[in-house]
Amino acid sequence: MKNIVRVNKQIKYKVVISKMALDDIKSIKKYIIDKFKYKEYADNVLRKIKRVIKSLEYFPLGYNKTGYIVDNLDVFFKPYETYMIFYVVNNNSVIVIRVLKDNMDWQSILKKMNRINN
Repeated sequence: MKNIVRVNKQIKYKVVISKMALDDIKSIKKYIIDKFKYKEYADNVLRKIKRVIKSLEYFPLGYNKTGYIVDNLDVFFKPYETYMIFYVVNNNSVIVIRVLKDNMDWQSILKKMNRINN
């Protein structure tokens, strides 16, 4: 009789970016273009941020909780360079709620959020 080894299939979450997070991403691009006058650099930064966001489709619960709750869901964060990606997990979906610079007062920003702005 052969031993049967079962491998649990990795859950793939659907990643959604909220309107507020999209506005954050647009603001990051505008800031880089205004400050450095370098569109290619801004495009590259945004491409990398979007790649990091997409990576949340696997193991989103593996990152730290912030201690804040939005829409009755724990808020997690994933750092990326000088940015922090904030998100919630609802069933098999990851909803990115904000993308902020790490030097911003993100605690105050999250504290004021009580609903996800899709």
